[in-house]
Amino acid sequence: MSHLLKYVEWESITGWHTGDVSDLPNGSNYWWHIPRMLNMDVVDYILMLKDKFHAIDFSYSKDKNVLLWQWKNYNDCHIFTRFVNLEARKRKYFI
Repeated sequence: MSHLLKYVEWESITGWHTGDVSDLPNGSNYWWHIPRMLNMDVVDYILMLKDKFHAIDFSYSKDKNVLLWQWKNYNDCHIFTRFVNLEARKRKYFI
């Protein structure tokens, strides 16, 4: 069953995070949903996260194909979350 991509924010001991956690076993939070939705190259996506949305602490596991990042403050995380959710609604991006 598919659903419209919908990000939510949460805080951990390291910082702020966002993602679609509604169906984790079926890949709702795969990092590549956003660059695919935006039709962006991966490098451009990471640069956008860093430069426009002030994301920090990037790490990537090639073996697991997992890209991680976070934010120092809620406001930057929230701005990105709102951007993603607006784009998902505009583009009708179902996962």
